[in-house]
Amino acid sequence: MRLIGLVSSSWLAVTLLTSGAVTAVAVDFSKEVFPVLQRSCLECHGRDKQEGGLRLDEVGAVAHTAEILWRIALPADDKEAMPRRGKRLSLGEQEKLRQWLAAGAAWPASLSTVKHWAYVKPVAPVVPKNGSDIDHFILTKLAEQQMKPAPAAEAAVLLRRLSFDTRGIPPTPAEVAEFERDRSGYPQWVERFLQSKDFGVKWARHWLDLARYADSHGYQRDDLRQIWAYRDWVVDALNADLPFDQFTIAQVAGDLLPQATPAQIIATGFHRCTPTNVEAGTEPEESRINQVIDRVNTSGAVWLGTTLECAQCHDHKYDPFSMKDYYGLLAFFNNTEMEADRTNPKVPGSIQFKGSPFTLPDAEAQDEAAELKAQIAALQKRIVQAEKQTTDPAKGQANGQSLPLKVTAFEAESGAEYVEKPDGSLLITGPVPDGDTYTLEASLPSGPITGLMVEALKDDSLPGDGPGRGNGNRPNFVLQDLSLTVGGKPLSFSMAQASFSQSTFPVEGLIDDDATTGWAINPRFGESHWTALTLEKPLSTDQTLHATLKQHFGAGRVIGRLRISAITGDVASALPQVEAQPTVNPQLAKLTRQQSTLQKRLTKLDAPTTEVMKELIEPRMTRMFKRGDWMQPTDRITAATPAVLPAAAKDQPGNRLGFAKWLVSEDNPLTARVTVNRWWAEIFGRGIVSTAEDFGIKGEPPSHPELLDYLATQLMAKRWSMKAVLTEIFLSATYQQSSTLPNPNVDPDNVYLARGPRYRLDAEGIRDNALAVAGLLNPKLGGPPIYPPQPDGLWTKVGGQNYKYEVSAGDEQYRRGLYVVLKRGSPNPSMVNFDSSARMACVVKRSRSNTPLQALTLLNDPVYVEAAQHMATRMQEEAPSAALDVRLQHGFRLALARAPTAQEQSILSSLFTEQKQTSNEEKAWQAVASALLNLDETITKP
Repeated sequence: MRLIGLVSSSWLAVTLLTSGAVTAVAVDFSKEVFPVLQRSCLECHGRDKQEGGLRLDEVGAVAHTAEILWRIALPADDKEAMPRRGKRLSLGEQEKLRQWLAAGAAWPASLSTVKHWAYVKPVAPVVPKNGSDIDHFILTKLAEQQMKPAPAAEAAVLLRRLSFDTRGIPPTPAEVAEFERDRSGYPQWVERFLQSKDFGVKWARHWLDLARYADSHGYQRDDLRQIWAYRDWVVDALNADLPFDQFTIAQVAGDLLPQATPAQIIATGFHRCTPTNVEAGTEPEESRINQVIDRVNTSGAVWLGTTLECAQCHDHKYDPFSMKDYYGLLAFFNNTEMEADRTNPKVPGSIQFKGSPFTLPDAEAQDEAAELKAQIAALQKRIVQAEKQTTDPAKGQANGQSLPLKVTAFEAESGAEYVEKPDGSLLITGPVPDGDTYTLEASLPSGPITGLMVEALKDDSLPGDGPGRGNGNRPNFVLQDLSLTVGGKPLSFSMAQASFSQSTFPVEGLIDDDATTGWAINPRFGESHWTALTLEKPLSTDQTLHATLKQHFGAGRVIGRLRISAITGDVASALPQVEAQPTVNPQLAKLTRQQSTLQKRLTKLDAPTTEVMKELIEPRMTRMFKRGDWMQPTDRITAATPAVLPAAAKDQPGNRLGFAKWLVSEDNPLTARVTVNRWWAEIFGRGIVSTAEDFGIKGEPPSHPELLDYLATQLMAKRWSMKAVLTEIFLSATYQQSSTLPNPNVDPDNVYLARGPRYRLDAEGIRDNALAVAGLLNPKLGGPPIYPPQPDGLWTKVGGQNYKYEVSAGDEQYRRGLYVVLKRGSPNPSMVNFDSSARMACVVKRSRSNTPLQALTLLNDPVYVEAAQHMATRMQEEAPSAALDVRLQHGFRLALARAPTAQEQSILSSLFTEQKQTSNEEKAWQAVASALLNLDETITKP
């Protein structure tokens, strides 16, 4: 940065330093000046760099006083403004800098001992013992700013605010009426709402943003996975007011606790929410390292309010965290199971999601499953006996025969499983993928083997009886490539035959070198098919056959029941007779149907699982990475906490459990501060530290530092009780103020809290509010995700499994927004329009936008259209009389809790009358309901 000549700015120096505009006032350098220099100046004018010859980290800055003061006061778009990057200095910060410069820019000799405020252990400040402690800090700051607090909010507005902040839904008209009759019972309302089961649902949403919770594993394949039990654990823990230190330990290291309970193991899903990349060609170790890095960065953001990711490649440029600190933390997380790996080490594209599933306890389901398995096993014995009595006239008519091979290993790229049938075939089970690759091994019989036969068999458990696994109307398969090797050498074939070939996919495509060809059987669905391949040279020794069947046409065109046989002797005579049908054994057919029915019931009974952390018996070696590149490991390193913070207790283990206990140690200066600051931000719309994700040098200083330390020490003193801290906040006069903005030019961001909080609800809250107002909201807690209406085709994708999106039946679709399925590659569009996250990474603070698309969503999304229809019915049926004004007032109360003004009542009345004249009365009520649900005040916390 170029410094302009002092001659051209000498008049400014004279004006500022001699006119009395700046006087030599004592300034606390360590608290009021140095943090500003660190955040905004020293990057360009410090020890390592002195742009324009200016250095501000030592005595001598006063020589450039006029220049500095002139530049920091320039508008941000001026090319001469300082600083050039980041946030401009506030007027208060500019004033402190002026005062320091005017006093001679004294640089204290003890500067090396100055520590950033966030890394100093909070100490409970002394406060007067009259009134609310919180209000004392707010009023003191308001007095300094010559501001006054707002009057108390009206009863209906306050109860609506409290209900949103505790339950995430609006109060009922009956609750509002009761509170309006006796406002003195407000403390009991706070207690009552905090004990609601909806408390956990409301506050879990914010925590799940931090945990990057989603129902799919993300990236290009983005398949669904079960982890909803972790979400339910969070809700239950919040409702039970599990102390935040225990809440932390369970999520970071619950599996390592002595005699860990299922709930504590489920809690470790926090760090299993990390996205997993299983795109074909992904290197499994790189994917694993990326997950471990994500866990370090997330832990830094959630508990330390620190941008640790900067130290992955080099020492943190601003905060006192080194690369050694970073990899010391990484070592804590480096010893868990790999979640994605190749199914075949020799096939780079065979990586698939494995996870670390934990079966959820369900004694009733386990008993029923055991009974079904016993019945299936008994039927299997009877089926074997019945098969011995069945003959096939096509067999044994010549010297050639086919021998079904015993499969010794099978893997599906999609992760599909299989059931081995008595006839040697494999019935593929599980979710139907878009495409798949089967790899298997089988033992060959003694030679000479003259050919091989691959069969795609029908089965009544397959859609349309198969033989494909896709749509029941078109259960086709497209076998694009068939690779058969023995002893590592590919087999060559002279001829391919089939029971039937689709005209566009003749079976000869299996033995050519064209990747676009293959074998399919459209339109001959619902029947078994075979292809026989004649070997150019017979095999004469016992060996293992390796087979790879590639089926990536798409749309689930994959084989559902597969059998591979070896042919000995004359190939032609060994082939099944296409026209001949095997002798039917009625008893065998009946037994097979019974077994299939039981198998379907057992599949549906599969116990749900969730993803959890599992520590390896033998820990991995952890090394630092040169420039953060996992392929350039350097020095070996052991698990350790950052040097700038108090060390972990010596008696704690050097694993995740020790790390978790260190996080919530009362000596740790960050965790309690960062936590209460997030809660404050959720309630007031802005944290005491506005940069909730960054408590470091580049972050904003606290607007009320004493209040922040008071809340942090209170949290620890009250045994880490979240509800105890929230109770104190809700009971404060600061919280109960009116949110009316008297002067938009005075403190527009409400930094000093001269009024109550007022801001738009989050995406889930807007949906929950509309359903509650309409009388549709289903309060059911827990369980698998729900599927509300959304546009068709959003989940169609290339690669991985394609899922058919089916709207949840009945009132399941009206459950809270917390339970809406979150597929990272295609999150709910209505939620996205209101700034929800795809949760590919930890989200400390959502953005809050205001766009025309949001209004269109509220007017057209099926959820809100149906809500308006039901609200219209409520207005007519629940009003104490049929009078238009009474019904309109009731609707207004449903939406906003308060009574309408005369002007608002008149506008609604006119809207109803106009709509009734152009349509009918029912449509008129729906129009009024839609208007009420679309009001800015309706989607805003008052």
